[in-house]
Amino acid sequence: MKTKFYYIFLIFFLFSLSGCYRSDQKKNFDFNYYFPISLKETIFYAQIAITPQELSSGLMFRKRLRDNHGMLFIFKNPQQVSFWMKNVSIPLDVGYFDASGILIEYYHLYPHDETPLFSQSKNIKYVLEMNKGWFKNNNIKTGNSINIDKIEKYIELRTKSSPR
Repeated sequence: MKTKFYYIFLIFFLFSLSGCYRSDQKKNFDFNYYFPISLKETIFYAQIAITPQELSSGLMFRKRLRDNHGMLFIFKNPQQVSFWMKNVSIPLDVGYFDASGILIEYYHLYPHDETPLFSQSKNIKYVLEMNKGWFKNNNIKTGNSINIDKIEKYIELRTKSSPR
């Protein structure tokens, strides 16, 4: 009887410790964190660039980008945007999304090409950079949608970790 009580107490104690441990841990959702995002049925992982410095530096000086990983740039207001590859040595695909999360256009970017690639649309709010060929390999086409609801939650987590 005493042994049974001991085991019940021990199990309860361990569960209470594990709960405290989880609640005391706070994730850091800074610029280096990769968030899971979906585009069509494809799940990928992206850093979220929201501050002026993050938006301007992007993927500069990276030697590689892991498969199915990229960067999502988020602008405060929809606008015409341009991207180029200053100090970027990785060949990339860039997708331009409107304010409702619809892929409007996408292009290939080549290492160290500083020629600006302007969006045709003046309603771009989100830009996704992935390894070259990612859009084609995942059968992503214009008209496909990115999950805006998740992105909005992630922006909130990012701004709590590093205010704009």
